[in-house]
Amino acid sequence: MSSGGTERVISLLANELSHRGHQVEIVCLNRHVVFYPIDEQVKVVFAEEEAGTSFIGKKMLWLRKYVKTTRPDAVLPFMTDVYSVTLVSLMGSGVPVISSERYDPRASDFLFKTIRWLFLRLTTHLVVQTEDIKSCYSKALQKRTTVIYNPVNEKVFEDSLVPKAKQNKIVSVGRLAPQKNFPMLINAFAIIKVEFPDYQLVIFGEGPLREDLQSQIDSLNLSESVLLAGRSNEVIEELRSAKLFCMSTNAEGMSNALIEAVCVGVPVITTNVSGAEELVDDGKTGFITPIGDETQLVIALRKMLGNEVLMKEMGERNMQKRELFNLQTIANEWENVIKSVVYEKK
Repeated sequence: MSSGGTERVISLLANELSHRGHQVEIVCLNRHVVFYPIDEQVKVVFAEEEAGTSFIGKKMLWLRKYVKTTRPDAVLPFMTDVYSVTLVSLMGSGVPVISSERYDPRASDFLFKTIRWLFLRLTTHLVVQTEDIKSCYSKALQKRTTVIYNPVNEKVFEDSLVPKAKQNKIVSVGRLAPQKNFPMLINAFAIIKVEFPDYQLVIFGEGPLREDLQSQIDSLNLSESVLLAGRSNEVIEELRSAKLFCMSTNAEGMSNALIEAVCVGVPVITTNVSGAEELVDDGKTGFITPIGDETQLVIALRKMLGNEVLMKEMGERNMQKRELFNLQTIANEWENVIKSVVYEKK
C-alpha cells in the first residue's frame, strides 16, 4: 500500500465499501507500508508478518489458509503479479476471485503476456480500466470482464478551493521510472522554454531515476525551471493551480493523475496510451501525441502554451466529465460486480 495509483484506488474503494456496511480487509503481500488513509473499520493484514517470512511460497500457503479460515465472499487481487499469486494460492478453494488488471497488456513483455494467458483463465471475473484493454483478451474472457474506471479523490469536487489565478506551471505526476519517459518531457520543455520563459515544469513522484533526471535537468540549465517535487498528498491542489497537465508515459492502464487533471478542469497533453482516447477529446479537451515522439510533444506544448483562450476552454470542457469518475458511481459498479459474482456462486 505504497504511494502508487493502484494503491490509491484500493484505499478509496476499501473505505467506501466499508462505509456502506461491508466487512473489508486489505491483505498486503509485500512490505509493511500504508501511504493512503485507511478507515479504522478496514482491517489491514501484512502477509510477511503473519507468515513470518518474505519467501513467496510460504506467503502463498499462508494466504490459502487465511482465506479458507476467514471464508470471504470474494477476493479482489489488484495487479498482474498479485492476482497471479492469488489465483494459484486459492485454486480449488471455492472462493470467487475478481482479478483487477491495472496495466495495458499490449505494453507487456513476453513473460507477463504468458503469465496473463496462464492465470487469468482461473479467475472468476476480471475488471479492467478501459475498453482497449478489454479487447486484448480472448472472447471467452471478455464475457466475464467488466470495464470500470478509476475513482477520483473527493477533493476534485470541492470547487471552493479553485484558486483565483492560475500559475504558469506545467504539472506531471508519476513514478520516476523508465515507463514514464520523463527524459522526453524534460527535453521537450527545454525546447519550448526559450519561447515561454515564465513557465515552470513540476514533476511529482519518486523512483529509481531521480538522480539521472536531476543530472539531465542540471545539464540543460533548467534547475530553476524544472522541479522534481517528490511525493505529495496535495497533488489535486497543485493541479488546480496549474495551467497544464502533461503526461509523457510509454504505457498505462488508466492514469489516475490524468483523470484527476481532467476532473479539476485542467487542459491536458498525453501520449496515446491506454485510456487516453477515452479521457481526452483530441483538439477539444487536450492533445494526444504518439508514444515516444518528442517532436509532436513539443508541437503540442507550443500550441497549448501559446493560446491562453484555448487552454481555458479545454479546461472547462474537461470539468464536465468529472461525474464519470465520482467515487459513488465507481463504487456502485464494483459493488454490482461483486454481488453478481457472489450470488452466482451461491
